Amino acid sequence: MVVESISSLERSVPVQRIRTRWLDRADATLDMLRLDQLDPEISGNKWYKLKQNLVYAKAQGKTTVLSFGGAWSNHIHALAAAGHRFGLTTIGVIRGEPSLGLTATLTDAQHWGMQLHYLTRADYRRKNEPELIARVLADSGVPAKQVHIVPEGGSNLLGVAGCRDILAAGAVSPGDYDEIWLACGTGATLAGIAMTVSETIPAREIIKGVAVLKGADFLRADINRHTRRTLSNWTLLTDYHHGGYARTTEALRLLITSFEQETGIPTDPVYTGKVLFALKDSLRKNPAAYHSKRLLMIHTGGLQGRRGMAL
Repeated sequence: MVVESISSLERSVPVQRIRTRWLDRADATLDMLRLDQLDPEISGNKWYKLKQNLVYAKAQGKTTVLSFGGAWSNHIHALAAAGHRFGLTTIGVIRGEPSLGLTATLTDAQHWGMQLHYLTRADYRRKNEPELIARVLADSGVPAKQVHIVPEGGSNLLGVAGCRDILAAGAVSPGDYDEIWLACGTGATLAGIAMTVSETIPAREIIKGVAVLKGADFLRADINRHTRRTLSNWTLLTDYHHGGYARTTEALRLLITSFEQETGIPTDPVYTGKVLFALKDSLRKNPAAYHSKRLLMIHTGGLQGRRGMAL
């Protein structure tokens, strides 16, 4: 197997102008940063949260990267693909029972050589405890000194640092837009983008983060921790979760389907679909506020997870 360089994914991604009936009615301009087009296997914002972690692991002489996720995790999928491609062993600590069988996501991960270790939901809540991690490492047979541990979703300071490169990947200048919309699961991607935007637009509230999980008010403190200071250029919308993480509604499904029919762009119901719904709803509620506004929406990938959800 030929081991690629991590720098091989330093690629530009397209920015696509979007036309839909509801955008035309609001007289707003929408561009979409297509992170889903970066790579078919290591897709979207998950790569940006992983890349500095992988660079660090290699620089420290680590042979293995361990992380956590569910049975349809985009993060686990991207990590397994990256490890296979860049010459690192990977361990996935999976929430759930092996008796349920392999999902398409985990089948891919196992194909790419990832060791899968399952935890019950009760144990998974303890995943950051040293004793539990020590147990997983003992079961894996990999010495702890050889392992770099990445938190669930890649949301550490190295992940945030990688996300600072997202706008540059599309040659996007924040000053060209009135608002930047994106999904928010852990806050790391929003934090990285907020730090980038703060270099040119320090005060104006330009970033709209759409929380994809229920009861997400705690994310505000997490984002401030990720940025290591309080920035005033973002806000978090918490009413568009559609029932919670990985939950959906018929209205969300219909929007995803109609948007794909109009534009040819697939989205997912866990992340980008919810951003799309929030943006459309905001335009519907207050069209005058969006008259002639220039909007950017970040498509954060996650399309592999659609295999587990009926649309």
